[in-house]
Amino acid sequence: MATSGITDWPLTAGEIVQQAMVNIGALTSGDSPEASEMTDGLVTLNSMLKTWSRKVNLWRDGIATVVISGGVGAATLPQEVRDLNSVRQVISATNHRLLTPWNRDQYYSMPNRAAIGNPTIYYVKRDLNDVEIRIWPVPAADITLHLDYACAAETVTAPDEELDIGQEWGETIILNLAARLAGIFGASRMDPQLVASVTQRAAILEQELFDSDRPDTIEFQSWTGDSCCA
Repeated sequence: MATSGITDWPLTAGEIVQQAMVNIGALTSGDSPEASEMTDGLVTLNSMLKTWSRKVNLWRDGIATVVISGGVGAATLPQEVRDLNSVRQVISATNHRLLTPWNRDQYYSMPNRAAIGNPTIYYVKRDLNDVEIRIWPVPAADITLHLDYACAAETVTAPDEELDIGQEWGETIILNLAARLAGIFGASRMDPQLVASVTQRAAILEQELFDSDRPDTIEFQSWTGDSCCA
């Protein structure tokens, strides 16, 4: 018998919310969530993904190129950039020099953060609206840095959007969303054994997600001002 020949499994956010509700008995198979239920489902889905992004990079690897202006020693990065795995100064096409990461205390303990010279360290300053990389010593002329980083998954804004995460984690996402929605839709009104079974399976899949090795290479993009992982 012939197979489909298809490996793509493009679930939308709305389909994930629907399947999550079906799994806990909050929705009958074939029915669609009400508008308010879909809103709650998407908020919970985004909340879950943002929480996960603190624990695992969700296979959103990126590479960016950024120019540091001479005499400035800093540049703004996209909000999507999470952990920087490495920062390298481009010396030539075949020679990159690795910079050493410093934390906030180390960076601000320096007596002269405006000192001019060949950069050896970098510090990432993050606040509510901006992500900034600072290097020291500050270069006298413009230099180029190559950044290797983990990138946050894109926020879901509508039910017809697909998730920005590998499709192999579809079951993990559906069941973990189902476990979270059980409380919202009233676990007491559902089959407690069903909810417990879904919650247990969701916890196992979530741990597998966290324990999985990062792939060597998923996607590469030089950042020129667009989303870091378009």
